[in-house]
Amino acid sequence: MFLSSFISINLCNKVAGFSQAMPKRWIICKYDNDLARSISVSAQISDLTAALLVSRGIQTREAADTFLNANLKNHLRDPFLLPGCREVAEHLLNAVNNRQKIVVYGDYDVDGITGIVILRQVLKDLGADVDYYVPSRFDEGYGLHSEAVIKLAQNGVKVIVTVDCGISSVEEAKTAAEHGINLLITDHHTPEAQLPAATAIAHPQLVRFAGKCVSIPSLAPEEIGLAERYPFPFLCGSAVALKVAWALGQLAFNGPGKPVPPSFRERLTEMVGLAALGTVADFVPLQDENRALVRGGLPYLYSHKSSAGLKQLFAVSKYVAGKTRLDAEYAAFQLAPRLNAAGRLGQAGLAVELLIGNDLKRATELAKEINELNESRKMLERRIAKEAEQQIHDRFDSVHDSAFVLVGDWHRGVVGIVAGRLADRFHRPVVLLGRDKMGNIPAVGSARGVTGFNLYAALASCRQFLINFGGHEAAAGLTIAEGQIDAFRAAFCGIVAGQITEEARIAELFIDGIFPLGAFTRSTVGQILSLAPFGSANPCPVFVAEGVLVQNAKTMGKDNNHFSAEFRQHGVSFRGVAFNRKTWFDEMQPFNQPMDIAFRVRISDFSQQVELDILDWRRELS
Repeated sequence: MFLSSFISINLCNKVAGFSQAMPKRWIICKYDNDLARSISVSAQISDLTAALLVSRGIQTREAADTFLNANLKNHLRDPFLLPGCREVAEHLLNAVNNRQKIVVYGDYDVDGITGIVILRQVLKDLGADVDYYVPSRFDEGYGLHSEAVIKLAQNGVKVIVTVDCGISSVEEAKTAAEHGINLLITDHHTPEAQLPAATAIAHPQLVRFAGKCVSIPSLAPEEIGLAERYPFPFLCGSAVALKVAWALGQLAFNGPGKPVPPSFRERLTEMVGLAALGTVADFVPLQDENRALVRGGLPYLYSHKSSAGLKQLFAVSKYVAGKTRLDAEYAAFQLAPRLNAAGRLGQAGLAVELLIGNDLKRATELAKEINELNESRKMLERRIAKEAEQQIHDRFDSVHDSAFVLVGDWHRGVVGIVAGRLADRFHRPVVLLGRDKMGNIPAVGSARGVTGFNLYAALASCRQFLINFGGHEAAAGLTIAEGQIDAFRAAFCGIVAGQITEEARIAELFIDGIFPLGAFTRSTVGQILSLAPFGSANPCPVFVAEGVLVQNAKTMGKDNNHFSAEFRQHGVSFRGVAFNRKTWFDEMQPFNQPMDIAFRVRISDFSQQVELDILDWRRELS
């Protein structure tokens, strides 16, 4: 079946003898066949590629060209267009010229860590007296803290520039002013009506109105349409830091639009790679500037000019130059988790030190330590996931409950990962709260949402039960007193129930097309992969093949957690793997009955042959 015959269908009704925690509704995407054919001809691309572009909202040849050829030179906007970027850069340059002590204060995740390194390195190159500060995930928690601001002021710091945090730090900005610190905020999280009274704020979601940078919620309805917006408000924290660094370089060397010295240009190029890593790790939409940044920036992460620390990070991540693809998937699942592990286990400073380090011996030690932290993180994650799933089974209705608010004696640095996986599995918002065994200190947790639900707004509606919270539509962090957990659970689940129907809580798997396996030649798969980098807002295409037979099925992996088999149809067969689906070995039997499979395609790094990532399957009623 070709893409022109797409229809929306619910294949859950075809299930027979198949048991799964949460069934999925398969949605076959519709698209405009005439538009796809027109783009195919005008852009000189295959019908399949054009159809996939149209299904992703591409409407013109120009948009198709931009998408397929996104690059750093043509698709990264002038940093001075970003609201507040010029002002922040000017104040930083003034601090450099006046030898004022500067601290780059950033969050402890990959986005914050890479953003810290970007600004710290560029400021250092300009001769700044600059250091960095990463709050402890456990002793301080996310964001800017008044205690830290006071401590820094006592140590002679005159300028604090934040990365990936600060937009909600109203009280902390007052503390900074009281202690003679110029607070410069660079952030990308959702701004509220009241902004911190900082010296300057660079933020892609702010707008310019009446000569000032303000938040949209602070404007009257009739004023919103008159405000000047940044064209792409979805940059991550490290990308905002890159914009500030870029603007700083232009101001330092002869003004906006003028060339910068080759050495500084090389530094910015190196920093583009880190911003690309932060973009992938923070799961912002891989569209527009983010797509250009990741597509063009990731290759700069690994080069002869990369720091010793970066090279050692690649070494412990089992990267093999010339064989391993340095793509968004590798960045997201190999590099980012290792850096994140340091922050999750309270040692984010190690990750910053690794990325800025050029001493090979120290870099090797740091990379090894960070890799060991990542192994510890995975063990904690498995334990928490097992206990959280048991809690859902024992105390909740996994079919009818609108959301899960789970509490345990869990490591606070790891609950966000587990919350995300549970939200994906059960297709509803999940909040995981980690508390100490005695319940004497507030519980700290992470929340993860689902498509179409504004998690940040829901938490804002429950703010009376929370000590603090922050985040965006899809992910957030929160702190809550032990005595408020039950009231928060009732209020939060009530909000979710009012916005997400029971029908909507059935997970949906969006299918790009139904094709025979024979359609996926190596050449065709190469065309499909030209749409990468894949991620948020540009998912890897998913296809269905009908009437497929399974052969040579087995479990695999260190703990036999994965399923693999040969999938055969009309004389064509491919190896397919389903990760963390060992139960399918029993559920698919008998293997001599045809089934429909939903899958992604890829080229194996090892065999260089087409392989399938199996996402779901259905057996038709006999």
